[in-house]
Amino acid sequence: MRINQIIQGLTILQKYYNDPNGYHTGADHDVIYAYKTDKELSSDDLNKMYELDWFQDGSEDDPQYQPDEGWKAYT
Repeated sequence: MRINQIIQGLTILQKYYNDPNGYHTGADHDVIYAYKTDKELSSDDLNKMYELDWFQDGSEDDPQYQPDEGWKAYT
């Protein structure tokens, strides 16, 4: 994953948090985490997240949006 994909993904997600300056992220080894959003993503933004190689648990092979799950990206 390229840095622009990470930045673009976080920028998309940022507008779906109630406090866009206070949302949580994390990292562990080669994975970047963004906690679940407060609002559901639009279909356009959802498709863009997948295009940027962001995913949710269990959705790598079968992308099905789960609003109650956070997002991940491999570095």
